[in-house]
Amino acid sequence: MLGATLTLSLHAQFARLDKYPQIPGQYDAAFVDYVRDFASGVAKSSYGQYFGQITRERNIYGFGAYYTDNDGVIYGQYRLGNFLFGIKMGTQIAKVGSNDHYICYDLTTGDPLYIMKDGDKYTLPADYGETYRFESLTYQNGDKYVGETVNGKRDGVGLYYYNNGNYYYGRYKNNDRRGFGAMFYTNNTLTIQYWKGDDE
Repeated sequence: MLGATLTLSLHAQFARLDKYPQIPGQYDAAFVDYVRDFASGVAKSSYGQYFGQITRERNIYGFGAYYTDNDGVIYGQYRLGNFLFGIKMGTQIAKVGSNDHYICYDLTTGDPLYIMKDGDKYTLPADYGETYRFESLTYQNGDKYVGETVNGKRDGVGLYYYNNGNYYYGRYKNNDRRGFGAMFYTNNTLTIQYWKGDDE
């Protein structure tokens, strides 16, 4: 009987652990207010090449994508050159979240592997992968979504690639875009967009 109680309490404890930091809307809005007018551009460093928002002082600040040799492509939000939140996508693994709190997915299967938070690694419940996945979905018009899904729908953080070469990075809920995100255009510009859900 003691074993059953322990299992239930551990599962209940895990249920309270978020996959990654849940950023309050007002903080996200304050970040966007600050970076909204920053120009987009390309910056090169020994780490790789960055495409996204840059300050007048040439600091990486805002929404962007960093193409690296070691870590793959890192999409998301940056502050003074430091990654804040987004998707780190290598060839085998995708990490969604911040540097110290993220969920890790196996890109070959789409399965969630574990959650890292403050240096601790949390094993996922056995049935977690039946609901939460990281998938690549291709649509009849040639568009493609790569990112988190819940029960097969776009839900979480992801990238939507249009067949014209543009792509959108942001959050989704029940197949719809939610909150702030960035549209990246093939002419090396981007726009920040806000999407309000139907139930808000």
